Amino acid sequence: MTEKDFEEYWQKNRQNILKHNDSYNKGTQGYKMTSGADYLLFGIPVATGIISIDYLPIRGEILKWACSAAITIVCFALCVWIKSALTASESPSDIEERVKRATREIWKKKMAGQNKK
Repeated sequence: MTEKDFEEYWQKNRQNILKHNDSYNKGTQGYKMTSGADYLLFGIPVATGIISIDYLPIRGEILKWACSAAITIVCFALCVWIKSALTASESPSDIEERVKRATREIWKKKMAGQNKK
């Protein structure tokens, strides 16, 4: 069996193999809220945006709201970054490459066993 055969096998079964891999799921689903701490982490941007309206030294009400929205978005991006940094030790592409290598080894053994029969 050649590398081309494995690549065809990988393309056909990639989604199913990755779907059943816990570390890949953790890496790709790490941004989702799963605990009370996550809700707190994502509540911080909303609270920051609401509080910032009162303390912005801007006279225009619409401009105050726009600045508050910008602050909320920046805080949200920061919180998502913090969450992903705390939960995922590897990037999904690194995990996928590791799973692919392991699958290749299993596939080679399986094909070698079929060739002996």
